[in-house]
Amino acid sequence: MEILALVVPVFAVMITGYAMVRLGILPASIAAPLVQFVYRVSLPALMFRIVAEDSLSSILDWKFWLAFGGGTLALLVVVRLAAGRWLGDGAGQRAILSLSAVQTNTGFVALPILHSLFGAAGVPPAAVANIIIAAVFFPLGVAMLVSARGAAGTGTSWMAVARGVILSPLVWPTLLGLVFAGFAIPVPAIADDFLAILAAALTPCALFAIGASLDLSAIRHDIGRIAALIVVKLAVLPALVLALAHSLAMAPFSIIAVTICAAVPTAKSVYFLAEEYDVAKRDAAAVISATTLVSVLSLSLWLIALAELYPNAFHGRLAG
Repeated sequence: MEILALVVPVFAVMITGYAMVRLGILPASIAAPLVQFVYRVSLPALMFRIVAEDSLSSILDWKFWLAFGGGTLALLVVVRLAAGRWLGDGAGQRAILSLSAVQTNTGFVALPILHSLFGAAGVPPAAVANIIIAAVFFPLGVAMLVSARGAAGTGTSWMAVARGVILSPLVWPTLLGLVFAGFAIPVPAIADDFLAILAAALTPCALFAIGASLDLSAIRHDIGRIAALIVVKLAVLPALVLALAHSLAMAPFSIIAVTICAAVPTAKSVYFLAEEYDVAKRDAAAVISATTLVSVLSLSLWLIALAELYPNAFHGRLAG
């Protein structure tokens, strides 16, 4: 199908990163600096540049917030309550695995894919999803782990958490871009060209780094539970978000974007939390690697289904 011609190159970059490291052509250590470059340089440049030139209405679309944020939060509650001790014996492990089922990698997977498929138009939805993940679900994850450990003696400062969220490279460029957009402040041409050069590196570097950092050996750990979490993350969550978006009568492109944001693999931030609180690190790594691997197929299937449901939204890309 024509949609595969758009999807295959995206995942080919990811597979190339994996192959280059596994064949010994490049060292496994290459993933870490690439991730840091994307996270701290290329991603902020792209998000600020696009958001600053976009309208506030698309960024502050309450339907997107409700479909993505509401759907993700509802599923997190269901998984945490319904799965119970099946997720693990300890409260910390249950918190990490329930977060693994819903915490989406919007910055490193959804944004590059949407940008690759739809150009600049694909960035604002991913920017919103990044804000929701960073401002809502990351602090919520901290709260779950603090509660699991017991607040006393954790040394957790909620002001520090809030400061970390605001200063996150996923959030501050978007907030700064909103200021420029809200007050109609023009970005000087020379600065825009500079940011465009940095932003152009996002898609290849992010996808290559994701592939290079894949650890398939971790997937063999507790395969039954991991398989169930894969289904929840890559099938149930995007289906729920798609249903909510459709019920809210969102525009076809917005439905596609919000569904893709929900359908991407588990975010590495879950592992960062597991490492910070020294709990379920192997479980988090396994789910992240497994969902990343399986998403090569599942995301392709979601894009094919979305192209069938909303062909006009893909028309320009398919025609080009």
